[in-house]
Amino acid sequence: MDQQADIKITERQRAILSIIVEEYVATARPVGSEHIVSHYGLNVSSATVRNDMAELERVGLIIQPHTSAGRVPSERGYRYFVENLMKPSTLSEDEQRRISHQFHQVEMDAEEWVRLAAAVLARSVHVAGMATPPRSTAVRLKHFELLALSESRVLLVLVGHDGTVTQQMLNVEEGWDQEKLSALSARLNNQLAGKTAQEIQQWAATPANVAPLGEGQLPARVLAALASMLNKLEQPAASQIYHEGLTNIIEQPEFREEPEKLQQVLELFEHGTLWSIIPSVLSHEGVQVIIGGEGWDEGRGISAACSVVMARYGLGNQLTGVLGVIGPVRMPYSRSISTVSYMSQLLSDLLLGAYRPDSDRERK
Repeated sequence: MDQQADIKITERQRAILSIIVEEYVATARPVGSEHIVSHYGLNVSSATVRNDMAELERVGLIIQPHTSAGRVPSERGYRYFVENLMKPSTLSEDEQRRISHQFHQVEMDAEEWVRLAAAVLARSVHVAGMATPPRSTAVRLKHFELLALSESRVLLVLVGHDGTVTQQMLNVEEGWDQEKLSALSARLNNQLAGKTAQEIQQWAATPANVAPLGEGQLPARVLAALASMLNKLEQPAASQIYHEGLTNIIEQPEFREEPEKLQQVLELFEHGTLWSIIPSVLSHEGVQVIIGGEGWDEGRGISAACSVVMARYGLGNQLTGVLGVIGPVRMPYSRSISTVSYMSQLLSDLLLGAYRPDSDRERK
Protein backbone atom coordinates (compact mmCIF):
# COMPACT_ATOMS: atom_id res chain seq x y z
CA MET A 1 0.00 0.00 0.00
CA ASP A 2 1.29 3.46 -0.95
CA GLN A 3 1.84 5.32 2.31
CA GLN A 4 2.32 8.59 0.42
CA ALA A 5 -0.92 8.55 -1.57
CA ASP A 6 -2.04 11.82 0.03
CA ILE A 7 0.92 13.73 -1.49
CA LYS A 8 0.09 15.43 -4.77
CA ILE A 9 3.07 16.66 -6.77
CA THR A 10 3.70 17.15 -10.48
CA GLU A 11 5.83 14.94 -12.69
CA ARG A 12 8.56 17.58 -12.77
CA GLN A 13 8.50 17.84 -9.00
CA ARG A 14 8.78 14.06 -8.80
CA ALA A 15 11.82 14.23 -11.09
CA ILE A 16 13.39 16.98 -8.97
CA LEU A 17 12.80 15.01 -5.78
CA SER A 18 14.41 11.95 -7.35
CA ILE A 19 17.43 14.05 -8.38
CA ILE A 20 17.78 15.51 -4.88
CA VAL A 21 17.64 12.06 -3.25
CA GLU A 22 20.13 10.46 -5.62
CA GLU A 23 22.53 13.42 -5.52
CA TYR A 24 22.44 13.66 -1.74
CA VAL A 25 22.95 9.92 -1.32
CA ALA A 26 25.98 10.10 -3.60
CA THR A 27 27.61 13.28 -2.27
CA ALA A 28 26.19 14.02 1.21
CA ARG A 29 25.91 17.66 0.09
CA PRO A 30 22.69 19.70 -0.15
CA VAL A 31 21.42 20.06 -3.72
CA GLY A 32 20.67 23.50 -5.17
CA SER A 33 18.51 24.61 -8.07
CA GLU A 34 21.48 25.81 -10.15
CA HIS A 35 23.10 22.38 -9.95
CA ILE A 36 19.88 20.67 -11.03
CA VAL A 37 19.45 22.98 -14.02
CA SER A 38 23.06 22.73 -15.18
CA HIS A 39 23.41 18.94 -14.80
CA TYR A 40 20.02 17.42 -15.56
CA GLY A 41 18.62 19.22 -18.60
CA LEU A 42 15.09 19.84 -17.32
CA ASN A 43 14.73 22.71 -19.84
CA VAL A 44 13.38 25.10 -17.21
CA SER A 45 14.90 28.05 -15.39
CA SER A 46 16.47 28.02 -11.96
CA ALA A 47 13.53 30.11 -10.73
CA THR A 48 11.09 27.40 -11.87
CA VAL A 49 13.13 24.71 -10.11
CA ARG A 50 13.22 26.84 -6.95
CA ASN A 51 9.44 27.15 -7.07
CA ASP A 52 9.12 23.39 -7.41
CA MET A 53 11.56 22.88 -4.54
CA ALA A 54 9.50 25.27 -2.42
CA GLU A 55 6.44 23.10 -3.06
CA LEU A 56 8.36 19.93 -2.22
CA GLU A 57 9.45 21.60 1.00
CA ARG A 58 5.88 22.70 1.76
CA VAL A 59 4.58 19.11 1.58
CA GLY A 60 7.45 17.87 3.72
CA LEU A 61 9.50 15.92 1.18
CA ILE A 62 12.67 18.03 1.38
CA ILE A 63 14.18 20.34 3.99
CA GLN A 64 16.73 23.13 4.08
CA PRO A 65 19.61 22.29 6.42
CA HIS A 66 20.96 25.21 8.41
CA THR A 67 21.59 28.19 6.10
CA SER A 68 22.51 26.19 3.02
CA ALA A 69 21.01 27.27 -0.28
CA GLY A 70 20.49 23.62 -1.19
CA ARG A 71 17.93 21.08 -0.02
CA VAL A 72 18.13 17.54 1.31
CA PRO A 73 15.45 14.83 1.51
CA SER A 74 13.35 14.49 4.66
CA GLU A 75 12.45 11.06 6.04
CA ARG A 76 9.10 11.47 4.30
CA GLY A 77 10.93 12.32 1.09
CA TYR A 78 13.02 9.14 1.29
CA ARG A 79 9.86 7.13 1.92
CA TYR A 80 8.15 8.69 -1.10
CA PHE A 81 11.24 7.98 -3.19
CA VAL A 82 11.41 4.32 -2.12
CA GLU A 83 7.72 3.68 -2.73
CA ASN A 84 7.17 5.74 -5.87
CA LEU A 85 10.34 6.85 -7.65
CA MET A 86 13.14 4.38 -7.01
CA LYS A 87 14.21 2.36 -10.02
CA PRO A 88 14.33 -1.34 -9.13
CA SER A 89 17.69 -2.98 -9.60
CA THR A 90 19.22 -6.43 -9.40
CA LEU A 91 22.75 -7.57 -8.81
CA SER A 92 24.65 -8.36 -11.98
CA GLU A 93 25.13 -12.01 -12.91
CA ASP A 94 28.87 -11.68 -12.28
CA GLU A 95 28.30 -10.31 -8.78
CA GLN A 96 25.74 -12.99 -8.00
CA ARG A 97 28.18 -15.63 -9.20
CA ARG A 98 31.01 -14.26 -7.04
CA ILE A 99 28.83 -14.11 -3.92
CA SER A 100 27.41 -17.59 -4.47
CA HIS A 101 30.92 -18.97 -4.95
CA GLN A 102 31.99 -17.60 -1.56
CA PHE A 103 29.19 -19.48 0.19
CA HIS A 104 29.86 -22.72 -1.59
CA GLN A 105 33.51 -22.49 -0.48
CA VAL A 106 32.30 -22.62 3.15
CA GLU A 107 31.50 -25.96 4.75
CA MET A 108 27.82 -26.79 5.25
CA ASP A 109 27.60 -24.77 8.47
CA ALA A 110 24.62 -22.43 8.99
CA GLU A 111 26.46 -20.19 11.45
CA GLU A 112 29.35 -19.71 9.05
CA TRP A 113 26.85 -18.85 6.32
CA VAL A 114 25.32 -16.23 8.62
CA ARG A 115 28.69 -14.66 9.47
CA LEU A 116 29.61 -14.56 5.79
CA ALA A 117 26.22 -13.05 4.89
CA ALA A 118 26.80 -10.12 7.28
CA ALA A 119 30.27 -9.54 5.78
CA VAL A 120 29.05 -9.73 2.17
CA LEU A 121 26.19 -7.32 2.86
CA ALA A 122 28.53 -4.82 4.50
CA ARG A 123 31.02 -5.01 1.67
CA SER A 124 28.43 -4.89 -1.13
CA VAL A 125 26.45 -1.89 0.15
CA HIS A 126 29.29 -0.23 2.10
CA VAL A 127 27.24 0.08 5.29
CA ALA A 128 26.89 -2.30 8.25
CA GLY A 129 25.61 -5.79 7.52
CA MET A 130 23.79 -8.00 10.03
CA ALA A 131 22.31 -11.48 10.16
CA THR A 132 20.87 -13.83 12.76
CA PRO A 133 21.25 -17.61 12.78
CA PRO A 134 18.23 -19.59 11.58
CA ARG A 135 16.05 -20.79 14.42
CA SER A 136 12.97 -22.94 14.72
CA THR A 137 9.91 -20.73 14.83
CA ALA A 138 8.21 -23.04 17.33
CA VAL A 139 10.45 -24.86 19.80
CA ARG A 140 8.98 -28.19 20.92
CA LEU A 141 9.50 -29.96 24.20
CA LYS A 142 11.71 -33.02 23.98
CA HIS A 143 11.64 -33.82 27.70
CA PHE A 144 12.15 -32.28 31.12
CA GLU A 145 13.25 -33.31 34.60
CA LEU A 146 12.32 -32.13 38.10
CA LEU A 147 15.23 -32.35 40.56
CA ALA A 148 14.74 -31.83 44.30
CA LEU A 149 17.30 -29.34 45.65
CA SER A 150 15.77 -28.94 49.11
CA GLU A 151 12.43 -29.42 50.82
CA SER A 152 11.12 -26.23 49.24
CA ARG A 153 13.13 -25.83 46.03
CA VAL A 154 13.03 -27.76 42.76
CA LEU A 155 15.13 -27.36 39.63
CA LEU A 156 13.21 -27.73 36.36
CA VAL A 157 15.54 -28.73 33.48
CA LEU A 158 14.00 -28.54 30.00
CA VAL A 159 15.43 -29.93 26.76
CA GLY A 160 14.02 -28.61 23.49
CA HIS A 161 13.64 -30.74 20.38
CA ASP A 162 16.69 -28.95 18.91
CA GLY A 163 18.84 -29.94 21.88
CA THR A 164 18.70 -26.55 23.62
CA VAL A 165 18.81 -26.89 27.42
CA THR A 166 17.42 -24.37 29.88
CA GLN A 167 16.51 -24.49 33.56
CA GLN A 168 14.41 -22.68 36.15
CA MET A 169 14.01 -22.79 39.93
CA LEU A 170 10.56 -23.46 41.40
CA ASN A 171 9.26 -23.16 44.93
CA VAL A 172 7.28 -26.17 46.16
CA GLU A 173 5.06 -26.98 49.09
CA GLU A 174 5.88 -29.83 51.49
CA GLY A 175 5.51 -33.43 50.45
CA TRP A 176 7.24 -33.40 47.08
CA ASP A 177 10.22 -35.71 47.42
CA GLN A 178 12.33 -36.87 44.46
CA GLU A 179 10.20 -39.99 43.94
CA LYS A 180 7.02 -37.93 43.54
CA LEU A 181 8.80 -35.37 41.38
CA SER A 182 10.05 -38.10 39.05
CA ALA A 183 6.56 -39.61 38.84
CA LEU A 184 5.08 -36.20 37.91
CA SER A 185 7.82 -35.66 35.33
CA ALA A 186 7.21 -39.08 33.76
CA ARG A 187 3.44 -38.50 33.52
CA LEU A 188 3.79 -35.03 32.01
CA ASN A 189 6.60 -36.01 29.62
CA ASN A 190 4.32 -38.75 28.30
CA GLN A 191 1.58 -36.20 27.63
CA LEU A 192 3.57 -33.15 26.54
CA ALA A 193 6.56 -34.42 24.54
CA GLY A 194 6.59 -32.81 21.11
CA LYS A 195 4.29 -29.93 22.07
CA THR A 196 4.96 -26.20 21.65
CA ALA A 197 4.41 -23.57 24.33
CA GLN A 198 0.98 -22.75 22.91
CA GLU A 199 -0.01 -26.42 22.77
CA ILE A 200 1.07 -26.93 26.38
CA GLN A 201 -1.03 -23.94 27.45
CA GLN A 202 -4.02 -25.37 25.60
CA TRP A 203 -3.49 -28.80 27.18
CA ALA A 204 -3.20 -27.25 30.66
CA ALA A 205 -6.44 -25.31 30.15
CA THR A 206 -8.43 -28.56 29.97
CA PRO A 207 -9.49 -29.62 33.50
CA ALA A 208 -9.68 -33.30 32.51
CA ASN A 209 -5.95 -33.23 31.67
CA VAL A 210 -4.87 -31.54 34.88
CA ALA A 211 -7.10 -33.35 37.40
CA PRO A 212 -5.12 -36.65 37.41
CA LEU A 213 -1.94 -34.77 38.37
CA GLY A 214 -3.13 -34.43 41.97
CA GLU A 215 -3.76 -31.50 44.25
CA GLY A 216 -1.36 -28.72 45.14
CA GLN A 217 0.21 -25.87 43.24
CA LEU A 218 3.26 -27.60 41.78
CA PRO A 219 1.68 -29.23 38.69
CA ALA A 220 0.22 -25.88 37.59
CA ARG A 221 3.56 -24.16 38.26
CA VAL A 222 5.41 -26.76 36.20
CA LEU A 223 3.01 -26.40 33.27
CA ALA A 224 3.25 -22.60 33.35
CA ALA A 225 7.05 -22.75 33.61
CA LEU A 226 7.34 -25.18 30.67
CA ALA A 227 5.29 -22.87 28.43
CA SER A 228 7.25 -19.81 29.55
CA MET A 229 10.63 -21.48 29.00
CA LEU A 230 9.69 -22.70 25.51
CA ASN A 231 8.50 -19.19 24.62
CA LYS A 232 11.85 -17.76 25.69
CA LEU A 233 13.73 -20.32 23.61
CA GLU A 234 11.92 -18.99 20.56
CA GLN A 235 13.40 -15.53 21.23
CA PRO A 236 17.17 -15.67 20.54
CA ALA A 237 19.52 -13.51 22.58
CA ALA A 238 20.77 -10.20 21.22
CA SER A 239 24.28 -11.63 21.30
CA GLN A 240 23.29 -13.81 18.36
CA ILE A 241 23.24 -10.92 15.93
CA TYR A 242 26.30 -11.20 13.73
CA HIS A 243 27.38 -7.88 12.26
CA GLU A 244 30.17 -6.54 10.11
CA GLY A 245 31.13 -3.18 8.65
CA LEU A 246 30.68 -0.77 11.53
CA THR A 247 33.69 1.10 10.19
CA ASN A 248 31.67 1.81 7.05
CA ILE A 249 29.20 3.71 9.22
CA ILE A 250 31.90 5.56 11.13
CA GLU A 251 33.28 6.83 7.83
CA GLN A 252 29.98 8.45 6.80
CA PRO A 253 30.16 12.27 7.01
CA GLU A 254 26.92 12.69 8.97
CA PHE A 255 28.28 10.51 11.74
CA ARG A 256 31.69 12.16 11.77
CA GLU A 257 30.03 15.54 12.14
CA GLU A 258 27.44 14.43 14.72
CA PRO A 259 29.00 11.85 17.06
CA GLU A 260 25.78 11.53 19.07
CA LYS A 261 24.10 10.00 16.02
CA LEU A 262 26.93 7.50 15.69
CA GLN A 263 26.43 6.53 19.33
CA GLN A 264 22.76 5.85 18.64
CA VAL A 265 23.66 3.52 15.80
CA LEU A 266 26.28 1.66 17.85
CA GLU A 267 23.70 1.14 20.59
CA LEU A 268 21.56 -0.78 18.13
CA PHE A 269 24.12 -3.56 18.34
CA GLU A 270 25.47 -3.09 21.86
CA HIS A 271 22.10 -3.05 23.64
CA GLY A 272 20.12 -5.33 21.37
CA THR A 273 17.74 -2.61 20.18
CA LEU A 274 17.56 -4.30 16.79
CA TRP A 275 15.50 -7.07 18.37
CA SER A 276 12.61 -4.62 18.79
CA ILE A 277 11.96 -4.71 15.03
CA ILE A 278 12.99 -8.28 14.21
CA PRO A 279 9.59 -9.86 15.11
CA SER A 280 7.93 -7.59 12.56
CA VAL A 281 10.47 -8.58 9.90
CA LEU A 282 9.93 -12.27 10.66
CA SER A 283 6.18 -11.90 10.26
CA HIS A 284 6.33 -10.40 6.75
CA GLU A 285 7.45 -11.62 3.38
CA GLY A 286 9.83 -9.60 1.26
CA VAL A 287 12.22 -6.78 2.13
CA GLN A 288 11.25 -4.39 4.92
CA VAL A 289 12.57 -0.80 4.85
CA ILE A 290 12.63 1.32 8.03
CA ILE A 291 13.66 4.89 7.35
CA GLY A 292 14.99 7.05 10.16
CA GLY A 293 12.70 7.11 13.17
CA GLU A 294 9.99 4.86 11.69
CA GLY A 295 9.02 1.78 13.65
CA TRP A 296 11.26 2.27 16.67
CA ASP A 297 10.24 2.49 20.30
CA GLU A 298 10.27 6.25 20.91
CA GLY A 299 11.90 5.75 24.28
CA ARG A 300 14.98 4.27 22.59
CA GLY A 301 16.09 7.61 21.20
CA ILE A 302 16.86 6.25 17.75
CA SER A 303 15.27 9.30 16.05
CA ALA A 304 16.60 9.84 12.52
CA ALA A 305 20.07 8.42 13.03
CA CYS A 306 19.86 5.54 10.58
CA SER A 307 17.81 3.40 8.24
CA VAL A 308 17.45 -0.37 8.18
CA VAL A 309 16.73 -2.68 5.25
CA MET A 310 15.93 -6.24 6.36
CA ALA A 311 14.38 -9.47 5.13
CA ARG A 312 13.64 -12.87 6.59
CA TYR A 313 15.15 -16.02 5.16
CA GLY A 314 14.75 -19.69 5.85
CA LEU A 315 12.45 -22.66 5.34
CA GLY A 316 8.90 -21.37 5.43
CA ASN A 317 7.61 -21.33 8.98
CA GLN A 318 9.99 -24.03 10.20
CA LEU A 319 13.43 -22.42 10.36
CA THR A 320 13.91 -18.68 9.94
CA GLY A 321 16.37 -15.86 10.51
CA VAL A 322 16.78 -12.27 9.37
CA LEU A 323 19.49 -10.39 7.54
CA GLY A 324 19.93 -6.84 6.40
CA VAL A 325 21.90 -3.63 6.33
CA ILE A 326 22.05 -0.65 8.67
CA GLY A 327 23.34 2.71 7.55
CA PRO A 328 22.63 6.41 7.44
CA VAL A 329 19.22 7.63 6.33
CA ARG A 330 21.19 8.80 3.29
CA MET A 331 21.37 5.18 2.15
CA PRO A 332 21.51 3.78 -1.41
CA TYR A 333 18.08 2.18 -1.04
CA SER A 334 17.85 0.51 -4.45
CA ARG A 335 21.24 -1.17 -4.02
CA SER A 336 20.42 -2.09 -0.42
CA ILE A 337 17.05 -3.63 -1.26
CA SER A 338 18.34 -5.64 -4.21
CA THR A 339 21.31 -6.97 -2.24
CA VAL A 340 19.26 -7.91 0.81
CA SER A 341 16.67 -9.59 -1.42
CA TYR A 342 19.34 -11.63 -3.21
CA MET A 343 21.06 -12.66 0.01
CA SER A 344 17.74 -13.70 1.56
CA GLN A 345 17.01 -15.99 -1.36
CA LEU A 346 20.57 -17.37 -1.39
CA LEU A 347 20.52 -18.32 2.30
CA SER A 348 17.05 -19.83 1.94
CA ASP A 349 18.30 -21.99 -0.94
CA LEU A 350 21.38 -23.05 1.02
CA LEU A 351 19.25 -24.08 4.01
CA LEU A 352 16.87 -25.96 1.74
CA GLY A 353 19.79 -27.91 0.32
CA ALA A 354 21.23 -28.60 3.78
CA TYR A 355 18.02 -29.78 5.43
CA ARG A 356 16.33 -31.52 2.52
CA PRO A 357 16.16 -35.29 3.13
CA ASP A 358 18.68 -37.33 1.20
CA SER A 359 15.88 -39.02 -0.76
CA ASP A 360 14.68 -35.63 -1.98
CA ARG A 361 18.19 -34.69 -3.07
CA GLU A 362 18.49 -37.92 -5.05
CA ARG A 363 15.20 -37.22 -6.83
CA LYS A 364 16.51 -33.75 -7.72
